[in-house]
Amino acid sequence: MPLGLSKNLFQRVVSALTLLPIVLGAVYLGGWYFIAFLALGGVLMATEWSTLTLGKRDYQLIVILLAITVFEYFMIGDGSFQLAPALLTLLAVSLVGIGLVKFSGPTNFGWLLIGVGYVGLPLVSLWWLRALDDGSLVTWVLFVVFATDVGGYVAGKNIGGPKLAPKLSPKKTWSGLLGGMVLSAAIGAAFHFGLSVMSSVGLVLVVSDLLAVWAQVGDLAESGVKRHFGVKDSGALIPGHGGLLDRVDGLVFVAPAVAVLILLYASWFTVAVV
Repeated sequence: MPLGLSKNLFQRVVSALTLLPIVLGAVYLGGWYFIAFLALGGVLMATEWSTLTLGKRDYQLIVILLAITVFEYFMIGDGSFQLAPALLTLLAVSLVGIGLVKFSGPTNFGWLLIGVGYVGLPLVSLWWLRALDDGSLVTWVLFVVFATDVGGYVAGKNIGGPKLAPKLSPKKTWSGLLGGMVLSAAIGAAFHFGLSVMSSVGLVLVVSDLLAVWAQVGDLAESGVKRHFGVKDSGALIPGHGGLLDRVDGLVFVAPAVAVLILLYASWFTVAVV
């Protein structure tokens, strides 16, 4: 491999360099371009989730997401999009699914409902975040998650040490978590001085670190689901990364968290909440 990279790491680098311009291009263009990008991602995520949890491609999840979207648009307020009711609706559906799986056995319908929240929450959050500014917020969120993944991978590989959650993910280490937090904080500081997404550098550092931890929780949650169903990857869409769900597991948790933070603590950020 070039530069002595392992095959897996080389595939990760090539995949990242290939996908990054597409992702950032959609974020930069915004509008219907970004909506189309999210819609495509949603279909792929829903397909992988159905295949992972139901053992087949089942498009009921997509239908339910579309139904909730239509309901939110036409029945809440004056037809304009409102984030809080949308997040609460998706979260409630997902919690019902968790309850069904936990107390009624591993029913397919329960996993289907969990998937509604798992896929829908990050899509709705990213859509709303992109509408707030010129794309700086979404770019910051993406890079914080990316930094958490890269920092964790590098530190975990080179430092190793005690395992973070061996029952869920045998390869995750505490050093990897700390490495992800360090790189995430560095990215947050860079964005503060370059794009100024938050009101102070101290806030950026603290929030970026907390988001790194939350991204790791998302990673472990997806690992737990895969371990439950006895699979290594959610799919084989991205060389070196597995499926799309494997790539966005941290983003699934972080995007809604940032949206909620802005709703609750708008003064921390330099955007005007609409």
